Amino acid sequence: MKRVKVYLGLACLMTLLCLKPQVVWARELNPFQTKMINPHTSYRIYQNLTRKGPSRSLCLANTFKHGNVQASAVRKVRGNKYCYVWLDGHRGGWVNQRAFLRRKIAVVHQISLVKNSHYSFPTRDAINYATDVAGTVIEPSKVKVSRAEVSSSKKESYRVSYSYGKAHAQTVVQVRANAREGIVKATKKPQAGDSARSWFKHYKTSGNWGRSFAPETRPHVLKSGHFRLKTYFYQPATLCQSDSVTGKVGPVPEGLTVSNGSMYATMYHSPNDTRAHIVSYKFNQVPNRYVMQKLSWLPWSQFLRLASHVKISPYIKLGHGQAIGSTRKYIYVIANNHLLRKSSQSEEIMQISKNNLQIKQIWTFKVWNHSARIGRYVHNATFLNDNKFIAVYHAATDHRFEYWEVTGQGNSWYPKEIGATRGDFMRNDSPVQGITYDKHKKQIYLAFNDYLFKLKRSGKVLARGHFHTGREFEGISINGRHLYAELAQRPELLRQRIR
Repeated sequence: MKRVKVYLGLACLMTLLCLKPQVVWARELNPFQTKMINPHTSYRIYQNLTRKGPSRSLCLANTFKHGNVQASAVRKVRGNKYCYVWLDGHRGGWVNQRAFLRRKIAVVHQISLVKNSHYSFPTRDAINYATDVAGTVIEPSKVKVSRAEVSSSKKESYRVSYSYGKAHAQTVVQVRANAREGIVKATKKPQAGDSARSWFKHYKTSGNWGRSFAPETRPHVLKSGHFRLKTYFYQPATLCQSDSVTGKVGPVPEGLTVSNGSMYATMYHSPNDTRAHIVSYKFNQVPNRYVMQKLSWLPWSQFLRLASHVKISPYIKLGHGQAIGSTRKYIYVIANNHLLRKSSQSEEIMQISKNNLQIKQIWTFKVWNHSARIGRYVHNATFLNDNKFIAVYHAATDHRFEYWEVTGQGNSWYPKEIGATRGDFMRNDSPVQGITYDKHKKQIYLAFNDYLFKLKRSGKVLARGHFHTGREFEGISINGRHLYAELAQRPELLRQRIR
């Protein structure tokens, strides 16, 4: 189970940045209100707002249609309401309230559940976002639903309605017919494993984190065996201001996937949260290793140039965020409960569009060994394509790690055990922090604390690296011929060429 990491430097950063715009007659909003920009409008953000109206245009508001927009004040001028907004944690300006998405609920329209009498689907998991009359994002718990859960015990189709004020949406939840779907046998002979000693609690940081919280100025090189990871770039610890529930982005990274020249990180306020944000960065828009960590306080022109290529998802259901992968069009996350282990419950697969980082489709699946009594509830997985993922399961009482390949056919998902490893890897039972797969060599990589292991598909351990960082890996990913790894405190992406 993860230890909570607290970003103490946020208070220092807030002191350095003037948090409250000095505007006469403006009503301050505390906490800040999270907003969403309507991409189909052409309103602008202005530096100044006087009794005559706004002046000194900064940019089009829809530049940040995929950004984290937070309003700290509101003022009425000549019959129009204007909000002072912060953009990805950076001080912004005034924008007409009509620039926001108002009275909208966005939900997933296709939800398919595996038949399972031990599981009910929480219908609010299908909410991407909901906004009120002022364009403020509403916490999903405040949205009214016609039914809070849908049982998956029998084949049926259910229509679910969502509402908040005058905003309405509907979805259809279908339960599949085959009760035997997902029931298989774990029969693979465990291969030779490895046993390593790890720490219980992280004891180091990136350097300045926890001291001055100043930006890092030097790269790290992690060498052990055939592993040689080097800092690719440091990310912002947070992309927000204030403590509004829906607008908190960071400082805890949990999962990582890389594809098509972009990285996608799941960012949490607390590792115990189940809703969070996905943040994406385009590698060809990151000028060097050090500049992105300063994003929230860069000069405006530089900030605008960099932040316009950063995408932040709405506050969506991601579970623990470490069962993640990506393909050409989509990101896939298994939104699991990392506190469950030997469970017969189903798990949710979230298909997330790369275009707007919103959930497009949801399926559930189950992996049972013989019966519901021996459920394989997985915490870590990586997607090979749009219809296949590989997951790792730790059968702690049997001192065995299992590797499952799960294939989608239509709306159904069928598991098959492909390998197993004897032992526990970590003597203190530290959890898996990430899994990825090398398609070229057909090899599995696992991360634990500051260890990496390379295995055959059968589960035989081929190599390991121990890096003595005292920091936790928070996800690993292979894209092409490169291995990527994310470290926490501060968020730092490392990379190496696979030999």
